[in-house]
This record gives sequence, structure tokens and C-alpha cells, in this order.
Amino acid sequence: MSANLGHYPPNPAYGSGIFRRRISFSSWGNGIQVSVLDDFHDMSVALVVDDGLIADVIARMDRFPKTSCPGATAALGMLRGRPADGAPPSLTSDERGGQCTHLVDLARLGLSWMARGDRAQRVEVSLTDRDVARRQRLAVEVDGALVLEWVLHDEVIVEPREHCGQTLFGGFTRWVQQNFPPAQADVWRIAQMAVFVARGRAYIVDGPQPRRVSEEPARQGACYSFSGAAFATAYDNTGYVRDMSGGFPPAYKAPQENIKRGA
Repeated sequence: MSANLGHYPPNPAYGSGIFRRRISFSSWGNGIQVSVLDDFHDMSVALVVDDGLIADVIARMDRFPKTSCPGATAALGMLRGRPADGAPPSLTSDERGGQCTHLVDLARLGLSWMARGDRAQRVEVSLTDRDVARRQRLAVEVDGALVLEWVLHDEVIVEPREHCGQTLFGGFTRWVQQNFPPAQADVWRIAQMAVFVARGRAYIVDGPQPRRVSEEPARQGACYSFSGAAFATAYDNTGYVRDMSGGFPPAYKAPQENIKRGA
């Protein structure tokens, strides 16, 4: 979500709720499926790796913010043939603008999980709404075990004390990669993305009068729906937000996509 959502009406329920985001992993042989579920998204990416390259990739979207978002599932096919060494997919700024940020992030996580042989199946983030002092509390669980807790003030870490003053944006990814081993760095980046997406909870972004993407010119080129023809034609989906303050829906093992497994 953008930091500039002031053209949407405020959410009168904001301040007492909790944003939740679940990343699920399901692997088989030389493939992996990674899914995200949160207030604003329900989507997945399946990847097959062969001889160190991405042999196939399929993306699916079941719930998404903009009318144009599903077009990004085909666009992700450009990852086929690229190295699958666990490093983030190398995309130019123009290529990133033609992709869904969340699908690319799921692909990155899937490749990282496969490269490490990670067996974790579920990462769940909970983040409280900002209180009157503009503080939030974040917790991350991996397969039910608590692995990370933050106290934030205006998206700057207050606790843990050893990282007090670290902002979550503007060089955060580089800082995380320099200071944490890969598995821990992935968890910190998952937490950062949750804070970013949770900004939308403060507003009614799926109201009965959808807003056009072009009303946010500062975001042009940021992702698939804010690039190319979509920027002029896309608008909000209505009624797509799911408030998960009361908890996640029951976890389930999603069926693997119809994707070539390889030999």
C-alpha cells in the first residue's frame, strides 16, 4: 500500500484492530508453491527448478486490490529461464514496473526456501493498528513458534533495543542482508512487507465508489496496475477487504498448481 492514501475515506474502525498476513509454503521434488493471505490479498506462485534455472512458473490471484491485477499473472512468466540460485530475481526498473510486487516477492521467497532446503511451511505476521501514541506491535510466528517481535513508532523500530532507531524503509533490505543470515533476513523482510501493506487498514479502500489508479500519479510505474495501459484504465475492486482482526481463517494445504514437475 502507498503511504499516500488520503484520497480514500478514513476507516472509522481503525485503531483497535490487527492486520494479519500469512505466507504458506508447499514443496515437492523440484518445485514449490508459495501463497499469501492477508486483509487485501489471496494469491500464490508455483515454481519448478531444473538445472539451476526456473523451468516453469504459474501465478494465481483469488483476491486482489485493482481490476487490472490478474494481468500480472501472465507477466510473471518472464522469470522462466532465469537463475534459481536463491538470490532475488534480477529485474530492471522497467521490468519491475510490469510485475505485481507481491507475486515477485512470493517467487523470491520460494527460490530462497528451495535453495536452503527450508522445511518451514507457514509464516504468520500480526500487526496492531497504530495507537494514540502512533505505536504498533508486530509478532511473527514460523510454524506456530514466535521468532520475532517489534515495537514500532511511525514505522521505526523501538524494540528490540539493539535495533532502536532503524527505519523500515529507505535502505532496510540492504541493512537486513548485511546483518542477518538468509533465513532470518527473509523473516525480517516478510515483517517489513506486512507493515507496508497494513497501511491500507487506516482507510476504506474497497468502498462502493471505486477510485481510479490514475488518481495516484506519484505511484506511476510502481507495479503492474500502475504501469502501461493499466494506469489509465484500472480502478479499485469493491468489497475485497477481509478484516482478520479476530484471527486467520483455518489453514489448509492448497492444491499444487497444474505445473510441469520436471523429470
